[in-house]
Amino acid sequence: MALSAKEKLFHKILTHYAASPSGFTAQDCADFMPVNRSVLSHYLNRLCDDGQLSKENTRPVRFYVRQNPSEMSSTSHLVSKREDVFQNLIGAQGSLAEAVALCRSAVDYPGEGLPVLISGESGVGKSHLAMLIHRYAVERGVVAAVKPFVELNCADYANNPELLSATLFGYTRGAFTGADREKRGAFDEADGGFLFLDEVHRLSAENQEKLFLFMDKGYFYRLGDNRTRHPASLRFIFATTENIDTVLLNTFRRRIPVRVTLPNYLSRSLTERVAHVSHFLQQEARSLRRDIHLDNSLMHQLVTSPVRGNIGELKNQIKVMCASAWSDRREAEVISLRSAQTSGETLVISARQPGNAPDASIVIPKAMHDAVIFREFCHSGNVLLLNRKMEQLLTSVSGIMAPDAIYSGYLWQNTMHAINELEIQTGIPCGQEIRKAVWLCMSYALNTPHQPDAVSELLNISDYVSGKARLLAEECLALLAKHVVNQPLPLLMPLLSCAFHTQAGEDDLIQGIIVSHGRSTASSIASIANQLTGGYYFKAFDMPNATSTREIIDLLITHLSRLRQGAGLIILVDMGSLKEIYEEIKLHLHGELLVINNVSTAMALDIASRIQEQQSMEAIIEETKGAYEVEARYYAGMQPGNKIIISCISGEGISRKLKDIVQRYLVQESIDIITMEYDDLKWKITRADPALNGTRLIITTTDLEAGYIPLISVEQLIKEKTQVLKRDYFHGLLTDGGLEPMVEEVVKLFTVEGVASRLNFLNPVVIIDEVEAVIKQYEAFYKIHFESYLRINLFMHIALMIERVMVNNGVRQREEAQLTPEQTAFVAVHDTFFQALNRKYNITLPLTEVLMIYEIMEPWIAPDALS
Repeated sequence: MALSAKEKLFHKILTHYAASPSGFTAQDCADFMPVNRSVLSHYLNRLCDDGQLSKENTRPVRFYVRQNPSEMSSTSHLVSKREDVFQNLIGAQGSLAEAVALCRSAVDYPGEGLPVLISGESGVGKSHLAMLIHRYAVERGVVAAVKPFVELNCADYANNPELLSATLFGYTRGAFTGADREKRGAFDEADGGFLFLDEVHRLSAENQEKLFLFMDKGYFYRLGDNRTRHPASLRFIFATTENIDTVLLNTFRRRIPVRVTLPNYLSRSLTERVAHVSHFLQQEARSLRRDIHLDNSLMHQLVTSPVRGNIGELKNQIKVMCASAWSDRREAEVISLRSAQTSGETLVISARQPGNAPDASIVIPKAMHDAVIFREFCHSGNVLLLNRKMEQLLTSVSGIMAPDAIYSGYLWQNTMHAINELEIQTGIPCGQEIRKAVWLCMSYALNTPHQPDAVSELLNISDYVSGKARLLAEECLALLAKHVVNQPLPLLMPLLSCAFHTQAGEDDLIQGIIVSHGRSTASSIASIANQLTGGYYFKAFDMPNATSTREIIDLLITHLSRLRQGAGLIILVDMGSLKEIYEEIKLHLHGELLVINNVSTAMALDIASRIQEQQSMEAIIEETKGAYEVEARYYAGMQPGNKIIISCISGEGISRKLKDIVQRYLVQESIDIITMEYDDLKWKITRADPALNGTRLIITTTDLEAGYIPLISVEQLIKEKTQVLKRDYFHGLLTDGGLEPMVEEVVKLFTVEGVASRLNFLNPVVIIDEVEAVIKQYEAFYKIHFESYLRINLFMHIALMIERVMVNNGVRQREEAQLTPEQTAFVAVHDTFFQALNRKYNITLPLTEVLMIYEIMEPWIAPDALS
């Protein structure tokens, strides 16, 4: 049955304003409903009479979506507050809150609900959300528990729309060759329940038309019979990875009022990414019945690195890692997962931990229903009491979280890294209670929406804290952004200021600042002075090399507003006009000012000691006159040379090709290019072998520390900016204009462009992505990362192999070969990694082709990884 004008208007309202707490006006609806204002008001008032909307008699009148006539949330006019299946969805109260609200409204809508279209990249959880919608409908009683959830992937039938039509609607006897009986379709199977059509953009225009006709009229025809109507009652969920405005017919698109977009993995908040990784690890721990010990650096890699397959691929990566580690040591009591660059710190995932055990940083917002705790803390500064109250709330709310479990996990460890660095920079020791307070306050702020009024109130209450405590809080916030999560957390400023007040002590009579050019020069000098004197006497500012004196002055003026007025100020700088700095800063300072150039560690330590002794500014000025003399001596250094070394870990072949490329662009023939075995080069660098004297540059395929000799990896050569390459590595070595074409040749050597030129009919972009997924599974299984040239070799071979097998079934001369134990082990895991490719292209790889892949990888696979 066609939708009435009133129903169409309500569908539009759900799409645009279902989750809007501020509601909407009649004028807001004029953009998507081409009728005059009086007609709109009539429809809106009728929807209010029907219980689907409510209104407030303001001017203009504001309308709100209601869940049902008797229930309207104070914070949302859409979301039911009772617990349901969505509560355990990671992000349901965060990045997916709006999506969940729309899904609930689609199910709760009177009648047969509303169709839902879920869009998002592959692997973001569209299928999982669809199943949750079905479970929610069963919970609410709008769909019987015995009614099915039928899933159909339209991509499987993209090249045969008639077969898809038969699969959806069924067919009659004789409808096509081989149709010897009548057969029911997905519509029959889903009758009374849900039909989930994944990759709906692969539906042909004809099938889209059949679908929206059913949505309008409530019946369908089987393939081969245009007379017999078959009524059905079902709810639709659609999913797509494409732009719905370009891949779906307008007539079809207009019949789907509820549209949900799911974010990709890296767009999710840090706590949600950590929760996903922890959840998948817990699943594996329970499945394998082993505790999992996870290296902290590997956890960092999992939550910060982009995942092409998003959450779905993340789950597969974790499963492969755990399966590989379990297979290597089946008798071990725990499964140990390590990265190539281990940090030495371990996270423990318990096999006995309940599946939905909450993380402290996720639970805190649910516990903190009352802001009184924070107000009381800012009044008293009692860190011990704050921690005790927060712990009590956490353990009581979670019901299963022991006090010790609150202080564990990836985010906790990274927070401790930040506080350790804070101690190093400021010289202020942070005890265990301070560390707990920082963690608890940060976890709360991280998962709570910004509340400007609450922050303003706490800032007013904490006005008594010292300027030094505020500076400590700022330092801590910067380090939390560096180590934990880089997002504004305004609530932390008053809370951390109060937490550090006792530790920082009263403000000093003289305050110190170090400003120096370089990535960490000022910080290094200040941290040494602060640590050795045991106090926070110097604030450091690390400035980029291109920073001007004017920029330094502006930065200092901004900083002065946060300092105690009337105190003396000593500024140590490495360069710049002292007169210009002095004259401008003096205008913004109510105390005495001393600016000293050519800062050094000895100078900073001396002045920090004098500030600690509470010497007057006059005394410090008098004592520092002529105290910091510069000593200079000349030592003969390494003789200049004219030699470039090229070394590749895979051997001489790649080295020679690189040499040929570089040789063509040298500025002079007298520059020698030497290829050297990787191990030989590494040995010579370690022992400072004289054979390296005179080396202008080293080019390698892997990173290596070469001391005083400039060294650049191929990856860096390809990615680095041209001006940096000219300045830092190739100055005086290459002809004018020679750098860019040289890099282009290197790129051609180390990229997969060769694949496209050799494929006949497969889409090179698509097949390369699919092959990359296979290569990643091999890397995860064997716990290695294939170098770029090996990856390119595998890209080419596997892509061409797929095309070869599709055309002529591939190479088969070794089908009866006797396999070695290593080959047998390789073949045993091969099917798992190629499962998606085999299914998509409907192929089965012959044994000979599998062995050819093995021979390419064999030199890089450790022997014990195959056993």
